[in-house]
Amino acid sequence: MCARRGRADGRGGEGEDAARARPGAIRAGAVAGKSTLRRVAVGAACAVVYLVVLEAFLAVPAFNGATQIRPASGLGPVLGLFFGAPGVVGSAAGNLLSDALRESDPVVLLEYFAIQLIYDAIPLLLWHWCFPRDEHPALSSASRIAVYLFSAFIASLAVTLLLVPFEFDSMQALNIHVVRLLNNFLALIYVGMPTLLLLNRLSLPHQGTLPLPQRVALLSLVMAALASATCLLAFVVPQALQAVSPERFASLVASVYLMLSVVTVCFFGGACLLLRAVDRSLVRPLDAFAASAREFPERFKRVGAARAAAGALDVELDEAKPLPEIAQLIDASNAMRRNLGENVLAARAADRERAHVAAELDVAASIQLSSVPRDFADIERRYAVAVDARMQPAREVGGDFYDVFSLDDTRLCVLIADVSDKGVPAALFMMRSMAELRECIRTAPSLVEGFIDANRRLCEQNASMQFVTAFALVLDCVTGVAAIVNAGHNPPWLQRADGAGEFLSVSPGLPLGAWDDFEYEGATLVLMPGDSVALYTDGVTEARNAADDMFGSERLSRVLASSVLCPSPFAARNAFAHTVCREVERAVHEFSEDVEQSDDLTVVALTWLPMMETREFFADIAQCTAAQELIRGVAQSEDTATNYALDVIVEELFANIVLHGYGEDAESATIELAAGVDAKRGIVHMVFQDEGMAFDPLAHVVSPIEGGGDDDLQVGGMGLLMVRTYAEALQYARVGAHNVLHVAKRLG
Repeated sequence: MCARRGRADGRGGEGEDAARARPGAIRAGAVAGKSTLRRVAVGAACAVVYLVVLEAFLAVPAFNGATQIRPASGLGPVLGLFFGAPGVVGSAAGNLLSDALRESDPVVLLEYFAIQLIYDAIPLLLWHWCFPRDEHPALSSASRIAVYLFSAFIASLAVTLLLVPFEFDSMQALNIHVVRLLNNFLALIYVGMPTLLLLNRLSLPHQGTLPLPQRVALLSLVMAALASATCLLAFVVPQALQAVSPERFASLVASVYLMLSVVTVCFFGGACLLLRAVDRSLVRPLDAFAASAREFPERFKRVGAARAAAGALDVELDEAKPLPEIAQLIDASNAMRRNLGENVLAARAADRERAHVAAELDVAASIQLSSVPRDFADIERRYAVAVDARMQPAREVGGDFYDVFSLDDTRLCVLIADVSDKGVPAALFMMRSMAELRECIRTAPSLVEGFIDANRRLCEQNASMQFVTAFALVLDCVTGVAAIVNAGHNPPWLQRADGAGEFLSVSPGLPLGAWDDFEYEGATLVLMPGDSVALYTDGVTEARNAADDMFGSERLSRVLASSVLCPSPFAARNAFAHTVCREVERAVHEFSEDVEQSDDLTVVALTWLPMMETREFFADIAQCTAAQELIRGVAQSEDTATNYALDVIVEELFANIVLHGYGEDAESATIELAAGVDAKRGIVHMVFQDEGMAFDPLAHVVSPIEGGGDDDLQVGGMGLLMVRTYAEALQYARVGAHNVLHVAKRLG
C-alpha cells in the first residue's frame, strides 16, 4: 500500500524500490522452486527406471557371470543425454541403490557411484561440445549418429578402464574386460538408441513421420540385429551346444560380443556414410527447398515482384550438391518463382491498363449518353407533344440508341435502333449509324428514301459486317399523321387516348447495313389527340431473370397498358409518354432481380397533345372569369350557345373544386386547367387538375327524376347536372395526390 501511495504522490526511495522489487523476487523464487522440484522429480524417475531394469536382469542367472548382459548399461548415458544433469545423477543413484543391496563398504559404493557418474556424463558432455545449440539430442543427421556412436564407445571404454583397478585381481582372464567394454557399447546401441528415439518422439507428440536420419538409424538397428542373429545361429549356437570348458565358454562369449560389435559398427558406419551422402545430395537440398517455400510469401512481400523476377528469391543451396532430379526440381521452382514475379508485374501493368481503359470507357459512355437527347422541354413546347426516353447499356457502352429531332416547323422524327454487337465495336457503329440516319432522314424527300440512303451508306466500308435494326416515326404535329418505317425492329406499341392499346403490325424490312440494294416500305399511322406510341429494343422483351425466363411481349403489353394514368391524358404532366418509360424500366428491373443482362435496354415514348394550352389559377372564385376566357380563346367559337355552355361548365367545375375540393384550404391552393381543340372532330377538351382532397363530382350528380324533383337535389347538384347535359364526355380519376377531371364539349 505504501509503495502505491509513493507512486501516486510522485515520491520514491530505496524502500519503495525494494517494495517494487519484492513481487518480482517472489515470482522468480517461485519459478526457481518449481524448476528445482521438476529436476528432482526427473532425477527420481530416472533412478527408479534404471534400478528396475538393472535388478530385473540381475535376477536372471543366465545374464550374469561370463555373459555380462547388462541392458541397463544403455539407459544411464541416454537418460543423462536427454534429461541432462538430473538424468545423470538419477541413473547413478539407481545404480548406487542396486550396489548397496550387495556391497556394504561405503568407500567402494562411493567409488562405484563416481564411476557411474562419469559413464553417464560422457555422452552428455561430448554432445553439447559438438552440438551446443541442440535443446534435446536427436539422431537427426549423419554427424549426430556418428557422434552418438563415438560417445558410446568412449563412455564404454572409460568405465572399463576405471573398473580395471577394482576387479583385476578377481579376473581370471582379460576377456571379462573386453566383454564389459563391448556389452556397454552394444547396450548403448541396441537399448540406448531406441530409447533416445522414443524420448524424442514423446517430447514432440504432434510430429508426423520420423525424419529420414532417425528412420535410417532404426533401419540400421534392425539390419544389424538381423545380421547379428544370423551370425549367432550360423556360427556361435552350434559351438555353444557342445560341452566346453569355462575358459572356452568365456572366450566364446568374448567372440560373440566382438562379432556383434563388428557387425553393428559396419552397419552403422555404412549407414552414416550413406546418410551423409543422402543428407548432402537429398536431405539438405530438400530442407533448404522446404524452408525457402515456407518463407516465400513473406519474402515476396518484402522483396517485391521486380526483384523476384530477377531471381532474388531463388532457392540457395550453399554447399549442398543435390541429385540431378532434385536439382531439376529446384531449377523448376526457381523458374516458377521468377515467372510469378514476372506475372505479378504483368498483372499490375494489366490492372493499370484496365484502369486506364475503364476511365476511357467512362468517358466514352458519357459521350454516348450525351449524344442522345435527354431533355425534351424545347421539343414539347414547340410541337405540343410529350416525349420521354430511357437507355441503359448492358456494358460501359452499348449499341442501342434513340433520337428525337425536328424536320421543320410541323414535323418531328422519333427514332430507335439496336446495333447487332455489344461493347465498344457496337458503340462505334452506333455513332456512325445515328449520324447517317439523322442526316439521311433530314435530307431525303421521304422517310422511306431516308432509310434507303442510310442503308446504302452503312453497307459501305462495313468490313466487320455489322448491322442495325431501326424504327422511325415522322409525325405531322398539326394533322396527327405519322409516316413509319421498320428496318427489322420490334413492333411499336400504340396507346389510344381512350385506353385501348396494341402492338402495331408493321412489315419489318431487313436491318440497315445487311443488304445495300434492299427497298424499304413505309406505312402511315393516324394519331388522335392524346394517342401515344412507345418504341423499345429487344433488351426489354429478352431480359432474363434468375430462372432464365424472358420478360416477353405479353408481360410488356401488360406494363404498357397499365401505364395509362387516366382515360384522357391531355395534360403533359399525365401524358402516357412521361410514365411508360419509367414503368417499363422498373418492371424489367423487378423481373430480372438484379441479374446482369446481356443486352441494352432502351425505351422511347411520344404522346400527341395537339394545341393544348395549360394555365394555373389560384383556387379563388374570382379566378373563374379568367378560366372562362382561356376556354373561349382556345375554342374560338362564334356560336353563342356553345360559348354559354362552355362558361357554365367552367364556372360549375371551378366552383366545385374551390368549395368542395379545397374548402377552407383554398386560400393557398391552385387549379391547373389545360385546353385543346380536336379540329377534325370539332371537340374542345378541358382537363381540370387540383391537389384537394379526393372528390369525385360525378358521384354527386343526381337527375331530377331520380331525386324526386329540384328540391331534392343536393347543393351544387343542379350545376353538375347542367355540366353533364352540356358535355360530350365526363371522366374523373384520382392520380396520385391529384383530382383529374376531363370534359369534352362538341363545338356548335
